[in-house]
Amino acid sequence: MLYLSTYLGRPVFDAANQPVGKVLDLIARLEGEYPLVVGLRVRTRMRTRLDVDWTDVRAFEISQVILTRGGDDLHPFALGERDVLLARNVMDKQIVDLEDRRLIRVQDVQLARTGTRLRVIGVDVSTSALLRRLRFSKLADRVARRNPPDAVAWSDVDVGSWKDPNVRLRVTRSGVRRLHPADLAEIASELPPAEGVGLLETLEEEVAADTLEEMGPEDQVRMLEALGPERAARMLERMSPDDAADLLQDLEREDAEALLGQMDPEEAAEILKLLRYEEESAGGLMTTEFVTVEPTETCQGVIDSLRHRVPGEEHANHLYVTDPSGRLVGELSLYELVVAAGEASVATVMHEDPVAVGVEDGKDEVVEAIMKYNLLAVPVVDADERLVGIVTVDDVIDLVGPQEHLGSKGILG
Repeated sequence: MLYLSTYLGRPVFDAANQPVGKVLDLIARLEGEYPLVVGLRVRTRMRTRLDVDWTDVRAFEISQVILTRGGDDLHPFALGERDVLLARNVMDKQIVDLEDRRLIRVQDVQLARTGTRLRVIGVDVSTSALLRRLRFSKLADRVARRNPPDAVAWSDVDVGSWKDPNVRLRVTRSGVRRLHPADLAEIASELPPAEGVGLLETLEEEVAADTLEEMGPEDQVRMLEALGPERAARMLERMSPDDAADLLQDLEREDAEALLGQMDPEEAAEILKLLRYEEESAGGLMTTEFVTVEPTETCQGVIDSLRHRVPGEEHANHLYVTDPSGRLVGELSLYELVVAAGEASVATVMHEDPVAVGVEDGKDEVVEAIMKYNLLAVPVVDADERLVGIVTVDDVIDLVGPQEHLGSKGILG
């Protein structure tokens, strides 16, 4: 196995055996599964940079590099759109470890000879690679024998071109998408804002919005600022209204108003409703995403209508029954709906007088209702008993902490 680090700093000589400089970097072209090394970057004796076409390389050995001609006769070489500088753009950058859901540092780049050419075949993230770079070769070999090098095939890596000096490596986009939004949020939070945005942009919009929701308030604000107004507004539209409202409350008033102005009017209006309430009141905690049905509907009719709703309805495990004026008159679970006779009316299977909290109630009343009755969500009603939202159990856990919540259920003893 060949490693990039062993060639860096090696002397370069021209065809007349005159010193040209030292190897500064290798240039690979991002084409195919395993990119071909197409050039060599040399730091000359005059401390300038010289990019050499690989066709001008006669011998490329660990001890030295020999060119086919003199410096003045070298073929001109210009970096292309798909070229990458392996030392500058790859080594010491970070890669997403899908298995352990963390960021790990690339210590070296693995190369392989194919005839007279070199190809990039992977990246090494092991301790032995770091030791090898530090010139502790014998120790690196001993470590490698005990713990085989931890390598990632280049085909599993997605990297930009040399034009992006801040590029970070990540596994292929399809691989990143397999991570849960909570894991993605943790990874994105460890990155500088511009690079975190780059990660979000590899995701489908819904997943990106879920990832943003999973971040802490400070990281959310940093990410929105890096996104810019237009893209930030699109992201807010994809978030649940309550999470979007919470995030906007963490922004300066002028910034929040500017983002609302960029959003779809209906989405913005939904968020503005929530922003009118005190942050820790039931109104400030609730989401306006819930499913309502009428008492006169048949169970089969409700099931049929649910099939045509937008996929991924997060709060459809409970259905709330409202009369024509919007007053809350009952509730039933999705399970109860499915097992009921298809021709039965909702009114005959619903639970009347459901537990609810008022929109102006404080967080203590909300927490007490959810914990006392072991609810997944508690409906929120206005002064006229009209259903205006629900507060979910995950919002309560955010308020009181998971240990207190589990303790209240007797799970922790």
